[in-house]
Amino acid sequence: MPGLLSQENRNALARGLLDTTQAASNNAASTVAAPVDALAWALRKFGAPIPQAPFGGSDWMKAQGLTRDVQSPVANVIGESIGNVLPIVAAAKAPQIANALLKAGENAAARAPMNAATRNQAGAIVWHGSPHKFDRFDASKIGTGEGAQVYGHGLYLAESPEVARMYQKNTGRVYQIDTPNGRQPLDWDKPEHQAAALLHNSNRNRADALANPFQSQEVRDILNSGMPLPAVKIQDPSLYKVDLPDDQIAKMLDWDKPLSQQAPEVRSLIEQERKRIGGGASTGEQAYKELMFEARMQGNRSASDAMRNNAEALEASRRLQELGIPGIRYLDGGSRGAGSGTSNFVVFPGNEGLLNILERNGQPIR
Repeated sequence: MPGLLSQENRNALARGLLDTTQAASNNAASTVAAPVDALAWALRKFGAPIPQAPFGGSDWMKAQGLTRDVQSPVANVIGESIGNVLPIVAAAKAPQIANALLKAGENAAARAPMNAATRNQAGAIVWHGSPHKFDRFDASKIGTGEGAQVYGHGLYLAESPEVARMYQKNTGRVYQIDTPNGRQPLDWDKPEHQAAALLHNSNRNRADALANPFQSQEVRDILNSGMPLPAVKIQDPSLYKVDLPDDQIAKMLDWDKPLSQQAPEVRSLIEQERKRIGGGASTGEQAYKELMFEARMQGNRSASDAMRNNAEALEASRRLQELGIPGIRYLDGGSRGAGSGTSNFVVFPGNEGLLNILERNGQPIR
């Protein structure tokens, strides 16, 4: 029925609909932006280096063109009514918003890492909890920390420092022993090492050590002999602050996302692998597990053998690293239920040189 309205009236109707839609969008956006603005203001009062236009705040939304002024009073009234009934749940997300603001402020305030792998480009600040003390990452030590390797074979890092502190705490202390070849991890399968640890825990008193009823006769004989035993040292776990280059994060396989939402370069490489192995993966997780299954078939291992070792995951990580995918990104436990939030990262063997340790236990690494 276009003939019932003049062109001028049709244009006016279109403008009215656009203004009403924009007003509804403005109102919904303000519901999201209000807690962000309030939290940003409060965090700045406590000295946190929060940007002036944080992600999700009103200034950020305006700069992105998501909000604009609407002149029509009628459109404003109707739009605000529509916006009020939209399913906005930003208030319930206040903890995640606060965490994201603090993370953004920390990254903004962090010094630019001198990472040769990225030609002095500043990367994301991530964290790593470990029972070991070191100055650089070593892929040969993978599995000697918390060791679960649930999301692929590699070096695990967390966007949230609290997640890394949890791993730091869970790994516990490391017992070491002085040997003629230097300090080494205590080997609980060696009776003399067991005797040394028992003596250490008994404050160097052999009588107290012998009073422990749970030791083997071989260990008791060593203690009774009076032979000198090596010194035992206890090393507390460490927390590492690390620079992970942004351009490498962009190339990572996202464990949680469908292939259609992966970065274009990653999606192209995975699709080529699907064709090569005849896979039908639809998510990052499935793509990785298909490569694990391929490794299992090539190795002719039974399912029970596969459960007892990490060989398939190692081969899957090696294959993706060869293709130019440096690692895996996945939502951490606190974010998984919400479907968004902070992530953990798995850096594949061969790419540990990308990681630049900035601090260990709050002290700069020089």
